[in-house]
Amino acid sequence: MTTTSAGENPTNSGPHEGVPGAFSAYRDYIPATKGVHDESVTADAKMRPDYCTVLGSIEALGSERLTARLRETADDLEELGVTINSKDGNRPYPIDIAPRIITAERWAEISAGLEQRVRAHELFLRDVYGPGEILKAGRIDREVLRRAPGYSKDGHKVPEGFVRAGLCGLDLVSPSAGEWIVLEDNLRMPGGLGMSHINRRILEDHFAEILPTPGKLRHPREAYPIMREAFLAAAALVEGADADDDFGLCMVSPGETDTTWYEQNLVSGEIGAALVTADKLLVDDGILYRLDGDHRHRVHLLNPRMGEEELFGSEGADGLKLGETLRDVMAAGAVTIINAPGNGLADDKAVYALVPDMIDFYLGEEPLIGQVPTLLCSDEKQREEVLDRLDELVVKPIDGYGGTGITVGPECSEDELEERRSEIRETPARFVAQDIIPLSTLPTLSDGAFAPSHVDLRAFVMQRPDPDDPSRTIAQTAPTAMTRVAPVGTMIVNVSAGGGGKDTWIKS
Repeated sequence: MTTTSAGENPTNSGPHEGVPGAFSAYRDYIPATKGVHDESVTADAKMRPDYCTVLGSIEALGSERLTARLRETADDLEELGVTINSKDGNRPYPIDIAPRIITAERWAEISAGLEQRVRAHELFLRDVYGPGEILKAGRIDREVLRRAPGYSKDGHKVPEGFVRAGLCGLDLVSPSAGEWIVLEDNLRMPGGLGMSHINRRILEDHFAEILPTPGKLRHPREAYPIMREAFLAAAALVEGADADDDFGLCMVSPGETDTTWYEQNLVSGEIGAALVTADKLLVDDGILYRLDGDHRHRVHLLNPRMGEEELFGSEGADGLKLGETLRDVMAAGAVTIINAPGNGLADDKAVYALVPDMIDFYLGEEPLIGQVPTLLCSDEKQREEVLDRLDELVVKPIDGYGGTGITVGPECSEDELEERRSEIRETPARFVAQDIIPLSTLPTLSDGAFAPSHVDLRAFVMQRPDPDDPSRTIAQTAPTAMTRVAPVGTMIVNVSAGGGGKDTWIKS
């Protein structure tokens, strides 16, 4: 969940020049939360040319053609299985056809910051599950790690030098024009890469006339070779692997009932990985295999699309839990698991506050991209500040996911604030607090006109071993991203709350 602050929205006042007629809704629409900048509008309330062009192209379709195309889009998504569960049954994943546009220069700046951040995370995970140099130096309190719900003893079993975070998803927000900050790090099993491709495919199949001429945009498909190269390089570290081998890449999934099943099929097919359920995996004589009928295929790299507890607790092809046998294969270096067990530590909300220290400690650099100021309630001084400013802050439990357990100060009653105040005093280590972030908006088609909707962004960074320095990795940001969109009039982008997606246009 993301939250915004109050203030004046420049899209609701002042002159609007050179805008499509449908954009006039911006002059009349009053957002539920004011004070955010709109990425499609300049500071003097003029629409940016790129957005003016694409919204004009959408408007030129006319209401009848637009309605028909949107209906075809929904049918296409339903047929493909790109749906979400709701109380009324499955419904097509909502895709808004007005894109987000990011310049090549801006994307280069964002990418550099994310790659730096991910490299520091990788070194942190190797260190805390290994020699613990950052702990010995007193830069991170051992208690922070002990309390982190993502800490796992299985993280200590990953062989030295193996890549732990081969695919990372980092969620960003834009609180002001030209500014981007990281809201969350996702180093366990980040999804959404395939959805960025699906968003583009929908425009190509149903709204091709609004796309720029070929060569003007980076294509989401460009992410797959980067991901495959990263996975193959990680698989090459496996004991007994040969550079001439056809390395076995395997994605393991809960199965067709999983809400991201279609995306898993898409991504696994694009990178040349087999997609299986756990009951197709077999450990025999210290080697992991996947079964295909009567044939066994060695697995060099396993990419779980489930939590580590579910993975190790699943029954393999022999009817026994994968558990200790799979752990032993991993510990022996006979398979690499990406992303590795124990990576949830890096996703922890208290650890998030310490990332700038990690960058300094491991890389000797200043962060190239910002993050949300975060206060640790376990620290007495910081806790007192949180209690004093409780009505101004977002408070999150460190073990909360998907927006659970969050209180947003300005939206709370006095009773709710007092209840949260008591919880913080009783178990301070369970909570962190953050400033409220002014989340940007973008034009979203709603009832035949455009209205501002709050958005965030998930970018994807892949890591592979550095062939010149096995203690380091090379990080590369894919030229694609998933923009998530809140329903008009709300601030929550989660799909479970009715959120959807937009195509992200990264200019060449």
